[in-house]
Amino acid sequence: MIRATFWKANSGKDYVEIAQGTWLLGGDPVLTGEPIPPEVLKGLEVQACATPDLTGTLIYDRSDVRYAMDYAVIPAG
Repeated sequence: MIRATFWKANSGKDYVEIAQGTWLLGGDPVLTGEPIPPEVLKGLEVQACATPDLTGTLIYDRSDVRYAMDYAVIPAG
């Protein structure tokens, strides 16, 4: 499971935090804040599954909007 913070930047603008919560990859995230489009979640999930890093930032571009997800793996137990 990861703890995630989602950010959004419209073309030429700074990032703004839009949601945060937890996510067990392969399932639906439990978030508070703005809904994240399904295609963005899927793109970020593919990236998260492909990296061995326990913390980091992933980026997903959608038209003229850039989404970012800061994440940290929550240790089991």
